[in-house]
Amino acid sequence: MLLLETKLKRLKTLRKRRPQDAEIYDFHTALSQFLHRQPNQWLSFSTDLKSWDSRRQAGFPLLTGAELQIDPEPAGKFFAALVENLIELGQEGKSELNQIADAQKAGSIPIKALLVACLEKDRAPLEAFASELQIPSALLEYICSTTLAFGLQEWLKEIPRPDYSDWKKGYCPICGGAPSMGELAGKEGEKRLHCSICTSDWSVTRLKCSYCGNEESDSLEYFTAEGEAGYRVDICRKCSGYLKVVDSRELGEGLPMDVEDLNTLYLDLIAQKEGFVKGKRTLKN
Repeated sequence: MLLLETKLKRLKTLRKRRPQDAEIYDFHTALSQFLHRQPNQWLSFSTDLKSWDSRRQAGFPLLTGAELQIDPEPAGKFFAALVENLIELGQEGKSELNQIADAQKAGSIPIKALLVACLEKDRAPLEAFASELQIPSALLEYICSTTLAFGLQEWLKEIPRPDYSDWKKGYCPICGGAPSMGELAGKEGEKRLHCSICTSDWSVTRLKCSYCGNEESDSLEYFTAEGEAGYRVDICRKCSGYLKVVDSRELGEGLPMDVEDLNTLYLDLIAQKEGFVKGKRTLKN
């Protein structure tokens, strides 16, 4: 409940600050409240936590798609409820959402396969099924990613977290997800990455590209937006990747990073206009 209250309070604050984006904040407020009301006992992993040491040393995250397990009936109910909620909240895309809802009622959506595809960052199954339904693949991917993220985050609350204090990769040690945001925290400005899927966070080398592993200082830069203290965008001119970063020393600790990601969409537009790409990993880092 505390996390929900923190998120709703931050969304309310930002809505007042940016009234022109009220519709976006209202949507995510309602979606957060919806997710909080949902049952959570339908996703798990058959992962042997004892295997973590060897997997970590080899540079692999803890979880794999092959180990993902779902209880089909409650998972289907969650998926259907999420689509119905999006239909109620949305102003656009209702016909496509209704197509997804009809397919779910007919039992023709391979939920587990689509969740595995999201976990493994394999867009081919998502694009193929979206084409079959004649809907945008981005819409299907959003719904499946939201479903996976919810189930995974709830499952992680029930298991002992393995030690990943020595993990310095640019992808999540738990699920392999790309970072949604970076954070500079503590007196020394330690750089931490926050997973876009399971919300895990981990410490990384500050002067290093999170995507390609580049450590050449002359090709690593950052920019800020005028009048927006506490936010910056780290860029790598070697791989053209970018990462938005929150400076918690200025904005305070404990901010919900999914909300900060939403609040800084203007930084995405600036970075992309300059030719940079978010989440572009080109080397094993």
